[in-house]
Amino acid sequence: MTKDYVKIVQNILKKQGSFDLAIKLENSYYSFIVFQEEYDWQEGTLNLYVHPNYYIELVDMDLDNLKKIFQGLFESNQHISNIEIKINKEIEQQDISDTVYIFVDEAGDMDFSSKGSQYYMFNFLIKRRPFNLHEYISNYRYSLLERNLDPFIGRRLNIEAFHACEDNKYIKEEIFEIISTFDKQSVQAYSYILEKPKVDPKKRKEKDRFYIDNLNLAINQLLDKLQIDKNFIIITDRLPVQKNKSKQVGALKKGIKEYIKSNNLNIRYDIFHHCSASSANLQIVDYISWAIFRKYEQGQDIYYKKIEKYLISVDLMTKDREVNHYEK
Repeated sequence: MTKDYVKIVQNILKKQGSFDLAIKLENSYYSFIVFQEEYDWQEGTLNLYVHPNYYIELVDMDLDNLKKIFQGLFESNQHISNIEIKINKEIEQQDISDTVYIFVDEAGDMDFSSKGSQYYMFNFLIKRRPFNLHEYISNYRYSLLERNLDPFIGRRLNIEAFHACEDNKYIKEEIFEIISTFDKQSVQAYSYILEKPKVDPKKRKEKDRFYIDNLNLAINQLLDKLQIDKNFIIITDRLPVQKNKSKQVGALKKGIKEYIKSNNLNIRYDIFHHCSASSANLQIVDYISWAIFRKYEQGQDIYYKKIEKYLISVDLMTKDREVNHYEK
């Protein structure tokens, strides 16, 4: 029952704009410990049992506003004197891993004419396990599916995965709010951008070669910026250029092997190509990529500002090139 009451508190916090605190209460429950009782009046401590990942942050947080909200759930003769944060031991613990995960998404098209996009870019999300907030994102998707059972909601939502270019503005706002609550110390992003009119026609003649050459360069630059010294796994969505797929993968692996060798690194790596619906992180990097592309292509930065704090670098590779090979 107390978990249901925590949901009420989370919704109130969201309405107040305290989205970060609301998320940290996911899977929490509480107990009320009475330490003073007179007739029909009770005073006590609210023990709030929270996810281990958020324990330290919540212990160090000013919880006066949270106490006021919880007080509204209690009878008038019950008074909460303070909130004690405890660890919810019922949560199944995830393994801690040193492996660096790099999730990749590209934005823009490969139409090198005035009809195509102005920019083509690779955007990266860098994380380590445990992957916080994945359960929250999953629960939000199922909540949207359950709305279809409400007889007063006319439009049916069939969401297999979140895609920033397809999701409506209400879903976008919710997902960006979740993304904006990530810990800056554990989440990083990087953007490698090309102005397409400035790309040498010889470099873009073969689309599969253009894709792999630039992805290789982008990965090498990212590994430099990370000063990589840990095993890493790269996960991309399915390759956008279907021609010569095995050749593309081979070239990508060759480029990474050469990087590891030339930098005398004693580390291992792997590359996987997954459907975005199978990975919350691919959906997250899709949102980050959409926000960056929208800023550069359309000059709209409202969503970019929500993810900007995670960016270790934005490299506009063509900024010093003066020749435009066609007009956009």
